[in-house]
Amino acid sequence: MRLLSKLLVFTVAFGVLCAAAATAASTNITVHIHNSNVAGLACPFAENFTGTIHGPANTPITYRWERSNGYLATHSTTIPAGGSKQVSDVWTTSKSGAYWARLHVLTPQSAVSDKGTFQVHCPGGM
Repeated sequence: MRLLSKLLVFTVAFGVLCAAAATAASTNITVHIHNSNVAGLACPFAENFTGTIHGPANTPITYRWERSNGYLATHSTTIPAGGSKQVSDVWTTSKSGAYWARLHVLTPQSAVSDKGTFQVHCPGGM
């Protein structure tokens, strides 16, 4: 009898885990970003990023903008009816260099966009 009880508990636990995995897999969150990707010639220079997060309607999500300088800005929102949510970020810099930013959805599942890159060439090479 004990063996049957243990087998029943194992079967139920396995079923719950499989159901949770199937739910997470069916969420299917995807992200994309767009930016102008031009060389800035005047400083300070502002690069605008627009991200689109696709997923099931009414899904609460947590996301963050990640930048090559280590800056992280975390936000929460919900995907509306229609299955996509636009988010934006502006990065203003006064230093010459090559930079990137990306959009990272943290929950309900991890999804990361490609990096959006840009370059800044400040007068005097700052």
